[in-house]
Amino acid sequence: MNAKRRFLVRSLWLVGFVSPGALLLGYGCDSATQFDDLCGWVSDPENCYRTFFDDIEARCGAANEPRPGVFPSRDQLDTCFLTEGGLVMFEPPFDLNVPIEESLEEFRFTIINPDSSPCGTITFKAKYDFSVEIVGDPVPDGGIKEPDDVTGGKFLMAGGKDTDTLSVLCPQNPAAFTFDRLQITECRDYEEILPHAEIDFNPGGVEQTGLVRLRVFYPPLEGELKGSSPTPITYFECAIPAAPPLCANGVKDGAETDIDCGGGFCTTRCDDTQMCLTDNDCISGVCDIVEGLRVCIGPT
Repeated sequence: MNAKRRFLVRSLWLVGFVSPGALLLGYGCDSATQFDDLCGWVSDPENCYRTFFDDIEARCGAANEPRPGVFPSRDQLDTCFLTEGGLVMFEPPFDLNVPIEESLEEFRFTIINPDSSPCGTITFKAKYDFSVEIVGDPVPDGGIKEPDDVTGGKFLMAGGKDTDTLSVLCPQNPAAFTFDRLQITECRDYEEILPHAEIDFNPGGVEQTGLVRLRVFYPPLEGELKGSSPTPITYFECAIPAAPPLCANGVKDGAETDIDCGGGFCTTRCDDTQMCLTDNDCISGVCDIVEGLRVCIGPT
């Protein structure tokens, strides 16, 4: 092992199947946790997050640009139809009434190719609590993997929302690390290229289109890492249809005496048998009591 990589004091190289318990490393000392060097790891040009990005690049997403799509309606936020073809499946469906930062759930986004084959899965819980799993290129039976084929696999960073410990699992070999989240304050020159994900969410409103966008930020594939800017990959940017205006939303609300009519609130007057308060609420111009209720009635 060369000197450049000696900072990986607790890296674990796993071969074959490894049980979850094997990820807990013992050092024969009293400390409950031995942390890896976060600054050293992220500054290493051969760190496994950069290697992972070098493999997958913008597969399932788009580099430095939107990847637009749209939901079918405001009350159906489980599937986004991508403009270029393909789908993004949301688990659970988005709730327009719960801000992302207040949600206690982990969001899971499954990206489907236009030919209905799976492309990848992204999970998001917080900025430093996410995973990216990309489906690699198939190798023909008895064939040989091409040098440019995407291997894929899963990169995971966990714990950033609930604890001060960051657990990282890389798909290569694979490798696992445990970092003290407080070390982020010591890595200012590399903070921008730390593995992180962001969701932008605007629910929209009446006659205002909303938006939900997921981006994951990767280190640049060329040049120095110190002080560099990350490469954002947009996995989707899905428009949420605007809510229809009052008096056209199929709901009795506001001052309406019945659905989307009456009350001096809507220009549309109510039809026969619809509820009313005054004659002005009715197309017929007659609002009368029928079986104890005030309804619009036509000429008798």
